[in-house]
Amino acid sequence: MRPRAARSATRLFCCAAALALAGCGHMPVTSMVRLARVDFQTSDPAQLRAAIKLPKSLKPLPRGVALRIAVKVGRSAEEAQDFVLRELPDVGELAGEADAASRIYAYSLDDADVARLNAFRAALLERKKAGDHGSLSISVRPQACSTEEIGGAAIIFTSYLRTSETGSYVTLARDVDLRSIAPDRAVATEIPRCAS
Repeated sequence: MRPRAARSATRLFCCAAALALAGCGHMPVTSMVRLARVDFQTSDPAQLRAAIKLPKSLKPLPRGVALRIAVKVGRSAEEAQDFVLRELPDVGELAGEADAASRIYAYSLDDADVARLNAFRAALLERKKAGDHGSLSISVRPQACSTEEIGGAAIIFTSYLRTSETGSYVTLARDVDLRSIAPDRAVATEIPRCAS
């Protein structure tokens, strides 16, 4: 079980990644247009890529970044599954997004989770054939630790998604300050320090 601080940090990052998909204003309009072309029924999971931009004071935990797909069908409770993301050695086209104060991390689905996602999608399509209708949301769920004292500075987070339809990365949420998501909480103290 993760320490409480790590769970709190995870919730904050998940919120940041999901902001764009909720249409809260952090997603560029051009991203909305491009993501509207993505068809979950036919999109190739093996080509899916996710990326995050974090301040250099933060570092993703090993195997700590996941893609969450949540589905709500009819009046049933939301069903969500997390799919493990594997870090890629090269951030490719996103290299230019980093600056002196940040770093980009790029990911693909773990091979085993490509099969899991295909099975999850097949089950959902069967329900759709049966006449069930619902909604789907996708978020990037990184867990991170801090490599240095964060202090009172903004904690800026950006997330990206690339699918077989988009062909290149699309910004999900750009330059979201985690402190603005939970202004009544001491966000910096909830992020665990990285093991030395």
